[in-house]
Amino acid sequence: MDLSRVARNISSQWIAHALTALLGILMPPFLLSRLGTEGYGVHNLIGDLGGYSSMLYFGLGAAILKFVAEHEARNSISELNETVSTIFAVYVRLGLVCFAGALLLAAPLPYVFEVSPGLATAARARLVMMGAAICAEFVGSVYGGVLMGLQRFDVLNAVKLAMLVVRNAGIAAVLLWRPSVVAVGVVALVTTVVEQVIHMTVAHRVLPGLRVSLALYDRARLRSLFSFSAQSFLFTMSDRLINYTDNIVISQARGAAAGAVYAFPLRLVEFAREALDRATHVLMPGVSAAAARGEMQRVLNFWRTGNKLLMALALPIALVQVRWGHHVLALWLSNNRNADAAMVIAEGAACLRWLALAFVVQMAGRGLARPLFEGLGELKQPARIAIAEGAANLVLSLVLVRVWGLEGVAFATFFPAFVTGTLVMPRYACQRLGVSFARHLADTFLRALPPLVPAFGVLLAAERFGLHTHLATLALTCVAVLVVYLAGAFAVTFDADERRGIVDRVLRR
Repeated sequence: MDLSRVARNISSQWIAHALTALLGILMPPFLLSRLGTEGYGVHNLIGDLGGYSSMLYFGLGAAILKFVAEHEARNSISELNETVSTIFAVYVRLGLVCFAGALLLAAPLPYVFEVSPGLATAARARLVMMGAAICAEFVGSVYGGVLMGLQRFDVLNAVKLAMLVVRNAGIAAVLLWRPSVVAVGVVALVTTVVEQVIHMTVAHRVLPGLRVSLALYDRARLRSLFSFSAQSFLFTMSDRLINYTDNIVISQARGAAAGAVYAFPLRLVEFAREALDRATHVLMPGVSAAAARGEMQRVLNFWRTGNKLLMALALPIALVQVRWGHHVLALWLSNNRNADAAMVIAEGAACLRWLALAFVVQMAGRGLARPLFEGLGELKQPARIAIAEGAANLVLSLVLVRVWGLEGVAFATFFPAFVTGTLVMPRYACQRLGVSFARHLADTFLRALPPLVPAFGVLLAAERFGLHTHLATLALTCVAVLVVYLAGAFAVTFDADERRGIVDRVLRR
């Protein structure tokens, strides 16, 4: 394995995520101020509807990575081309289906989601443009998958970074010129098409023998690909149910404006979740290699120490969000001094507390379970557990949104995640690995709680000195909370062998 390439790929992933997070912090207040509460709600609603299209990939994205890497390693370019072309043929059809679905939904959209007459036409146009962009993404994602299979994440992320800047700059420019949901849609569509064309061009340059053609479609090969991707798809589908359902449910029950309010606390939690997800995904190849060599002790160490590391990162983040959620939202929306911003801060802080707790237990249950069982090649039962969590989330959201409002939807995310993350998924993993479930609970949760005390003390001291009232001092306080918690966790949560292992890795001994 080329370690320099691995380091370059990982660093480019983190840089792309950091820029995405930064733009995710800067753009929502600007969009809210230029589009208004309902306009911003429509913008988020269309984005969430488009997010469901990712469920139609059926796990074939993972299949592209796996088989492109295998075929390229064996220098079997003909098989590589047949695999990529087969998936390409499927994606072209699915992209056209999504576009047709957008056309069909456009007419009833304002009535289904209570969009006001003044925004109805714009919402319809935005949805159709979203459908066209999704179609382009389906076609281009094949070439992006080829680049990932060739371990050129650095190239792919360079394109992503460039297009992120162009897309957001374009959106800002058109909104300053003429605020419009339609204008945002035009910029998003054009930049999406350009990005996919770049993926195609770069993929052919990196792999000169690449040939993607509908004529190379192979039905037998497709059956083989689906047998690999089906279980990964179920896990992905559960993630989409959990992460994209809330705004749809809220917008349908309470209107697009309510969905805009919920989007802010949800986005804060997603920043943290996505960062930790990126960290856990890169661990899967190590699990797979250790299992293939019969080194089950390394797999056990991965599960035991990995969960502690995840909690050491997730708990201080959640502590800040629970205790200082109101302050974070207030500073985020400090330039929006109107009734809309006040409503987001008041209702969003209550939602953020439940969503932050959900984030912790999701990391405990799902964080390492997916890379663990993908590495072991045993995703069937974990995927069922994840699907059950997603279904419970949806049902509870539909009920609680009408009796408890936005906070009820946030609780509907937390409760199934709590059951799955603390009981069901870890118990199954412990049974599979032959380790004590009681010890897992003690290691993952009980030993992770004491370091919260000094970290909480940092927040209280910072509040006393008013450090939560300015963005720079709030950010520095968050860093201090993380450092204090990690120091406490190093001393209390990790045992002596784990501490030596961490020191050795840091010092690269």
